[in-house]
Amino acid sequence: MTWHKEHRSDDGVLRLVVDSPAVRHVEQTVKSSSHSTWPVVLTNYNVPPCLASKKGFLLLSLIIPRPKKVKNIDIYLEPLVEELQQLWTGVDDVYDGRMERIGRDRWFTLKGVLLWTMHDYPGFAQVSGFQTSGYAACPTCGPSLPVAKSSHLSKHVYMSYSTYLPLDDPLRGIGAVERC
Repeated sequence: MTWHKEHRSDDGVLRLVVDSPAVRHVEQTVKSSSHSTWPVVLTNYNVPPCLASKKGFLLLSLIIPRPKKVKNIDIYLEPLVEELQQLWTGVDDVYDGRMERIGRDRWFTLKGVLLWTMHDYPGFAQVSGFQTSGYAACPTCGPSLPVAKSSHLSKHVYMSYSTYLPLDDPLRGIGAVERC
C-alpha cells in the first residue's frame, strides 16, 4: 500500500505495523511478485473434522491467474455458481461403489450447499459486491457509518470505533480526527 510506504517512520519509533523490524525483514527477504493467482478451493464437510482440511478432501475447483487484480470476479465464478445451484437442487442417480459392501443401494441423490466463503478484506469486496473502502466501508453499518476525511492523514477516519477504546484513552471521544 502506497500510504504505508510514504508515511513510515525512519526514526526507529514504532507508529505503524510497517515500522516493525518483522515487516522490514519480510520486505527484504521476500521479493514481491507482479503476478497474482487466486485459488478457489472447496472443502467437503461431510467427513470427520480431522479429515476436512487434508489433501485428499480439498477440491481445487478453479485457479484465476492474473497479472493484476481481477476486475470482475463474477465471470470466473459463474460456472462454479451454476454447479453449486445444481447441487442445491440435487443431482439424481449418483453411483457410490462403496455402498455395495455394506448392502445398501448404490444409487443416491447428491446434494450440496455453500456454507461460507473465506477471503481477505479486499477479496470480500470482490466476492460480495460491498464497498470496503472510503465512505460506507463497513458492510454492516453501510451509509450510517460516521466517517470523516482527515486532512492530516489523507484518508478516511471512522469515528464511531473510538467508543471501543478504554475510557482513559486520549483518542476516545469527539475530535479524535484532529488529534490523528
